Amino acid sequence: MITLVIQLLRKVSPLVFQASCVRFEVASTEERCIFDVLRKDQLVTGEFEVHADGDDVNMDIHVTGPLGEEVFSKQNSKMAKFGFTAEAAGEHVLCLRNNDMITREVQVKLRSGVEAKDLTEVVQRHHLKPLSAEVIRIQETIRDVRHELTALKQREAEMRDMNESINTRVSLFSFFSIAVVGSLGAWQIMYLKSYFQRKKLI
Repeated sequence: MITLVIQLLRKVSPLVFQASCVRFEVASTEERCIFDVLRKDQLVTGEFEVHADGDDVNMDIHVTGPLGEEVFSKQNSKMAKFGFTAEAAGEHVLCLRNNDMITREVQVKLRSGVEAKDLTEVVQRHHLKPLSAEVIRIQETIRDVRHELTALKQREAEMRDMNESINTRVSLFSFFSIAVVGSLGAWQIMYLKSYFQRKKLI
């Protein structure tokens, strides 16, 4: 479901996105994008770093939502951290653009859902043991999976309703076509019979 897309002059090719770390090269004046289909209120955190000597790096990063709205943006940066909660379900796109005259190697770390949640504060506040923290994380994972299954079930129901609607329309169109063809055939027979009778051929 999560996909990495490399864009060169808006030419897209898919790779993997939901990894803890992705490393790739961005050529001069090239833009590469990572996109993911998120559900509403899903948490996403990420960070990127350009592997280069010195701080003179002209790399732009921007994240846009499904309606084209800007979620995060930073210009001429060597590294950045960001986090956001999806306000609407749909495809969210993260793009990196290299404004330098040389190819840059970029490392991107992205996490979504339960992986993006930091339980450190909860552990410290309630003085939890590592095992208890892991149990909390498992509970969050189960809740996330249940939510995802519910969304998939809803999508499946919508697709089934759409298929049934299309099937009904196709069936009605088929019956209509048969009726039209049958009517034309009957009209042709009657017309020819009348024509031959006028010509006294039958």
